[in-house]
Amino acid sequence: MDRLRLLPIDLPAITVNSNGSIKGKASFVRRLAIGFVILAILGLLYVPAYHSAQSPFLGLSETQSPAESFSNSHLIASMAQLPGWSYNTSRNLCVYIHPENTTSILSPTSICSLPPYLLIIICSAVANQEARAAIRNTWANKYNLDNLYNSTVKIAFLLGQSDNDTLNNLIVEENSQYNDIVQERFLDTYNNLTLKSVMMLKWVTSNCDKAKYLMKTDDDMFVNIPLLLQTLHSRTQPETLLGSLICSAKPILDPKNKWYTPKYMYSEKTYPNYLSGTGYVMSMSVASKLYQAALITPLLHLEDVYITGLCARRAKIRPVNHPGFSYVPRRIDPCVLRNAITTHKVNASNMYVIWVKVNDMNVSCSNRTRNDRKTVTLSRSGRNAGYYFKRKTINKCV
Repeated sequence: MDRLRLLPIDLPAITVNSNGSIKGKASFVRRLAIGFVILAILGLLYVPAYHSAQSPFLGLSETQSPAESFSNSHLIASMAQLPGWSYNTSRNLCVYIHPENTTSILSPTSICSLPPYLLIIICSAVANQEARAAIRNTWANKYNLDNLYNSTVKIAFLLGQSDNDTLNNLIVEENSQYNDIVQERFLDTYNNLTLKSVMMLKWVTSNCDKAKYLMKTDDDMFVNIPLLLQTLHSRTQPETLLGSLICSAKPILDPKNKWYTPKYMYSEKTYPNYLSGTGYVMSMSVASKLYQAALITPLLHLEDVYITGLCARRAKIRPVNHPGFSYVPRRIDPCVLRNAITTHKVNASNMYVIWVKVNDMNVSCSNRTRNDRKTVTLSRSGRNAGYYFKRKTINKCV
């Protein structure tokens, strides 16, 4: 046998790196750091998603689950959520209205002690003290309410709560002076207007159910009470839901738009026919039916679409148009205003101007041409665009 083949085979030398343990530790630390960064990013994504689902209402509970939100997130990842009404926020009105309980913070004691023929509820913001004062001094002044209308017309202002305690305290003082404020427990914001209107129905059906008619309006509206009473006295229908009718309006899908409606809140292509929320009137039997319908109809943040459209459809009540109601600003002209039940976008100073013009008996309107609306720029992106253009072409809303 060849001697060379019996010699041991030389193996490569094994070198031990004295820094091996240090490098291993550094690698572990890097992986750990990356893990913490990933967790931090997930946490940052989770926090706003969680808070967007929280209710903006004071003292009210909700049915919502962040865990369910996470499991369904792929369904809504590309859909902007409405502030205050996220995908997982409960839209069950009973959660907020508490129909079995009295929820009023302030409630006028004498408005319906003698049931009025007409109760006008004016939706106002907590900070709008000047607007309320203008209304009390003009079309809803106490002398006319007590004498001219023979106590058949009463008014009350409906408010939610502010997150400013100073403003809330001022409301208490204002009510102690006028005793005409209904205040309920919800945060008074634009996206909570539906809560405000349902709270109105709750309060009225609980405290003033013997009234004949209920009107809902806003604090930037001038209301011609004598003409409204004349209109109501001429009605023979047992049920009334009357105002400025809007037809074929489509939901706005642009998240930047004031009237944005996400698909998860309303999925139909058009809204049902509804009355502009600037002012509408209903008989008390209709108010009761709309309130009961609201308790079983998922909330939509657009109060007029919700109350006079969705709830009216569920209650089988048909909203009816009347030309005396309008959400388009009118010309400040006495002959125009005397033939209008509602005038929209009236600030506090113009409230006094209109009041003087309407009551100026030196102005005769018998031979004057009346143009009852200002020239306004209409946009196809507006919430009521379908109504505007349909009215232009066929002059009626079916």
